[in-house]
This record gives sequence, C-alpha cells and structure tokens, in this order.
Amino acid sequence: MSFRSRHLPFGLILALGLGTTLAATFWVGRWERLSRQSEFQKQINNLTTALQRTTNRYNELLLSVGDLYSANAQAVTEPAFSRFVQRAIATYPGIQALEWAPLLSQRDRTAYEQWLQTRTRQPELGITERNAAGNLVRASERSSYVPVTFLEPWQTNEAALGYDLASDSTRRIALERARDTGEMAATGRIQLVQDRAENQYSFLVFLPVYRQSAISLTQRRQRLQGYILGVFRVADVVEESLTDLDYDVDFYILDRTAKDDEQLLGFYDAEKQQVVSDWGKGQFPVGRSGVEIPSPALLCAPGLSCTATLSLGQREWQLLFLPPRYPALPWAALATALIGLLLTTVLLVYLTRWQSELRRSRELSDLKLRLFSMASHELRTPLSVISVSAQSLGANRDSLTPQQQTTVVERIQLAARRMGQLVEDILMLTRAEAGKLEVNPEILELGLFCRQVCDQIQLLPGQTLLLEGQDLEVKVYFDKKLLQSVLTNLLSNAVKYSPPGCPIRLVVTATAETWTFQVIDRGIGIPTAAQGHIFEAFYRGDNVGQVQGTGLGLAVAKTCVELMAGHLTVQSEPTGGTCIAAVLPRVH
Repeated sequence: MSFRSRHLPFGLILALGLGTTLAATFWVGRWERLSRQSEFQKQINNLTTALQRTTNRYNELLLSVGDLYSANAQAVTEPAFSRFVQRAIATYPGIQALEWAPLLSQRDRTAYEQWLQTRTRQPELGITERNAAGNLVRASERSSYVPVTFLEPWQTNEAALGYDLASDSTRRIALERARDTGEMAATGRIQLVQDRAENQYSFLVFLPVYRQSAISLTQRRQRLQGYILGVFRVADVVEESLTDLDYDVDFYILDRTAKDDEQLLGFYDAEKQQVVSDWGKGQFPVGRSGVEIPSPALLCAPGLSCTATLSLGQREWQLLFLPPRYPALPWAALATALIGLLLTTVLLVYLTRWQSELRRSRELSDLKLRLFSMASHELRTPLSVISVSAQSLGANRDSLTPQQQTTVVERIQLAARRMGQLVEDILMLTRAEAGKLEVNPEILELGLFCRQVCDQIQLLPGQTLLLEGQDLEVKVYFDKKLLQSVLTNLLSNAVKYSPPGCPIRLVVTATAETWTFQVIDRGIGIPTAAQGHIFEAFYRGDNVGQVQGTGLGLAVAKTCVELMAGHLTVQSEPTGGTCIAAVLPRVH
C-alpha cells in the first residue's frame, strides 16, 4: 500500500472531523451567546416592568388621595387624611411618607404657625427652611410658602412638619411644574429633611389640588390650594419592586431629566439585592457622583439593548443594565468541541485498527500464498524422488542388487521424512497464526528426551552431534511436542549449514529461573545484516548458496519458544559458526 493511499483516509477523517467540530462549536457558541442575550433581555424587561408597575401604583395612590380632596370640597381634616392613607402606608413599604402641604401667603403665616404650635404643643415650631449648612432654621420672609402640614406616618418624619417645600430650588421646580400642568410632577434627587443618613437619595412626587376646576395656566396659578405629595427613597422603591425577582443583573439608576452631575440616583447590587448610593463611604463601584458611569455602547454586545426608560412624574428615568459575567469559554461550545474531538479521535483509532487488521489480513494472505507456493515447490522435489525411486524399484527389482534396493528404499524414506517435516512446520505456523496452537506441558526425563531428539537428526558424512550438560538426568516440565520441534529445527539447520567433519553441540544448562538449550556449530555463519530477519518465515540469508531449505525452521522454533514464554538469542560470525540458544522459564 502506497504512502498516499495509506494516509488519505486519515487525512479525510481528520479534515472532516475537525471541520465539523469547528462548525458545530461555532454554531453552539453562537446559540449559547444568543440564548444568554435573550435571557438577559428578558430579565431587563422583567426588571423594568416591575419598577414601572411600582411607580404606577404610587401614582394611583396619590390620585386616590386627590379624589379624597375633590369629594370633600378640598376641606380634609388631619384625622381624615391620616385614616385614609394609613392602609396605603402599611401596604406599600416603599413609601417613606404621604403629606399634605397647603399654599400659604405671607399674611397667613402668623395664623398658620399659631395653629401649628397649638396642634403639636411645640411653642417654637413654625415654617422652616434649610440654611447653607443644611440645618433647619426659621424660614425667611417671602410672598408664599408651601409648608408640610399633614404627614403620615408621624414617627421618623416629624422633622419635616412645617418645612417650606418651596424654599429649595429642586422642590420648587417640581412644585411649579405640577401647578402649571395640573399633573403629577417628580423632583430630581434630594436629601430629605427627616433623613439623618447622609447621601441617601430620595425624591418627591407632587399632585396639585385646586379650589375649583382650573383649565388654563392662569386659572391653575390663581386657584391652587396646595399639594398632595409622596415621599420616596430610591433604594426603598427599587428594592420593594424587585423583591420577588432573583436575577444576577446589576444596573445604574439615572435621572436623565436632571443635570449631568445630578443624574445618578443609585446602583443596584444584585448579589446584595440592595441599592448602593452611599458614595461618601466608598460603597459605590465606579466613583463619585456618577462621573465614571460606563457608556451603554461599551457595555452591550451589538444588537443588544442594555437600557430601559421609566416615566415618573414628568421625568425620565433610565436604567443602565450591566450584562452578567459569563465564563470566558462557553461551556456548551467547549463541550461540543470536546465531543467532536473525541468522536474524531475514536474514528481515527477505529480506522487505525481497521487498517492494521486489513494489513494483517493481507500479510496473512501473502504468508499463506507464499506458504503454499513454497510448500508446493518444496513438496514437488521429494514427491518426484519418491515417484522416480518407486518406479525404478518396481521396474528393475529383479536386476537390482540387494544393496541397490536398500539405497532406493533409503532415498524414498529420506524424501518422505523431508515431506513430513515440511508439512509439520506448515501446520505448526498455520495453527499458531490462527491462535489454535496450545501449550500442554508434561513431565519429561530431560536426558532421555534430548538423546531421542539427537538420534532422529540425519547427520552428513563425517559430522558428529554431541549432547553436553551437567544436569541432564533430571525431570523437567515442558510441552514435549513444542520442545522437540524447537530442538529438531535448530539441530537440522546446524547440520544443513555445517561442512562435513564439523562437530555440532547441544549444550543444556540451567539456572534458578531458566533452562537454556544451545545449538552450536562451526558452519557458514549468519551475516550481520541478516540476523534481524532470520526468524521471519521463508527468509534465507544471502550466503546459503545451493543449500536447500524452506526458511521455515527458525520461524517455527521462534513460534514454539514464544508459546512457552521463552525467547531465542543468536550469536554468529560469517565463516565462524553460529550459536542459537532457546531460553525457557523454569517451572518449579
């Protein structure tokens, strides 16, 4: 098989496997990314809907209090106001307070403060404002005031009683917008009068109340009676809205209607499930006053929206969501890549084994073909000898002397033995190749066994076969048939390749762990280049000349020795003789 035809299937499977794996990994990664984006978008929508639903509920609450004033001709007492809003305060924990603040002129100030002092039994109480240091002080003289008069709950909010809402520019802007539009208006971020904690951002929502129907701008300004207002902390509103949602999504809360340096309202930490707004203590993750808020374009992948808008009291709030931190390697894509590589590897291993089996089958087929070709060639010669000798003996029996008849019979017997040995070797290799050659050890008299093997070897004229060893008269435990085949083939080769008159030795030695059977001759030797191949079937060295042989003897010997868990060693020099040793494990 050529190099190209042998490696082309590997290249095709590798290219197809890697290509399919890369394509599948790309599409699974893309699907995983789109799924995450879709889930992220769904979470954004759910968070936005929850916040908008909460703010709408607060708006409806303020409108219901406005309906109370309309139903009572704008004359609502403090007990009635308190009873009406108490249920809402208990139901909605995001509400800091609900208040009523009437519009008062300068001439009404004294009477209002006297009434306020009498009601609260606090002689020093009056209309207040904040000074430059942030402390509550008596409000300065001006044409009108909007003091907080009714408030619920009273606890934790009493400091706001009498505070002039119009004294602060942020509140005043929302008051005037509500007055002029007749609709609810929210303030930008503020710090509550009653909030002692620093940097806790809050906001107010004002609903104007008129003495009678007011359609035009002039009528609204002339007929304004006061304001119903809701007091909210940003953190309370957001945290109440998201109580039932457990999403790993952080987001900024921004007031896009405010000036740039006053837009940041807070940062929602999904892990803590709370709004962080205490920048003064370093809790905010990006810096002071929102200066370092990242751009939405830098946060979001292409095609993904990371912002949402809320409408609240004529202001526009924006939520800027941070995508969750996903693993650097998408697990589904990584698993797809690993599975693809594993399948490709399995296919390559299977192909390798298949090609190995195919190559082995071809080699076995070639071996069988060579075996039968060699067998037919080698069997033809002894068969011819037997046939010719038999014909000669039959035709010339009366003319042949007894000595000549004996010679013909011996020639027939020699050819028959040669055929028998060849058939035996072929059967031995075939059964071993098919895995059907079994090892059946038995107890042997070692010396007797070795002498019997030596007696069966046909020596050339002048050759001698010597059996040597100090421990021959012992019993051993070997497979008799396999050991006989090993010794017979080794001794036959030594006889075949040794010149007449040279001695051949079978030396048997033992150690505590092994038995070694050495066949030593002084024959033609084995060339160095051929020593690595002499145990291959049908292989014969270049120096064998006209010596007949099949090249099966050493292959059979090696097969039998390995079946008995042993090994063969070779020591040889050209024209210097050869020593082949069969080393077998000793069974105690």
